[in-house]
Amino acid sequence: MGVRIATWLGVIGILVGIALLLLMPKPTAKDALVKQREQERNIQANAARTEKDFEVAKAKVASETWSGGTQGVGPGALAAINKLATKYRVQLSGFRPERPSQASGLDLLPYSVTATGAFLDVLNFVKAIENPDNKLAVDSLQIASSEANSDQVIATIGLNAYLVTEAPKHA
Repeated sequence: MGVRIATWLGVIGILVGIALLLLMPKPTAKDALVKQREQERNIQANAARTEKDFEVAKAKVASETWSGGTQGVGPGALAAINKLATKYRVQLSGFRPERPSQASGLDLLPYSVTATGAFLDVLNFVKAIENPDNKLAVDSLQIASSEANSDQVIATIGLNAYLVTEAPKHA
């Protein structure tokens, strides 16, 4: 008797499944078209957002990198450093370009700066260099005492300036 009940339950289950399949509405061509258009709108919206994000990122890179060729970066960086040194009462005793390199479409132009001043003035000077408006990044900092009984220090600061590499133009 248990086998008969199980068989009948199986048959009833199959019949209910078939009935549900027959009663469910079939997707029409109109439904498929509506769904496709919705997907197209989503893709276009994502593309527009991506393009806007790219433009924002490009503007950010442009605001924090140098332009106009490598010849203008050194004098521009030196002028910015001199202005900050005056503002923070720090004396510069050296500004030396290092060997440039390239990475990811950027020219990396390193400089070594030697500055002397009161410890806190030198720290504020270094902090000011890192302001994005200066388009310079502090890569390294070494501070040594210049006199035993004073707050005067000598700092050697490694700086990087970034220049967007110009893509070769084809005629």
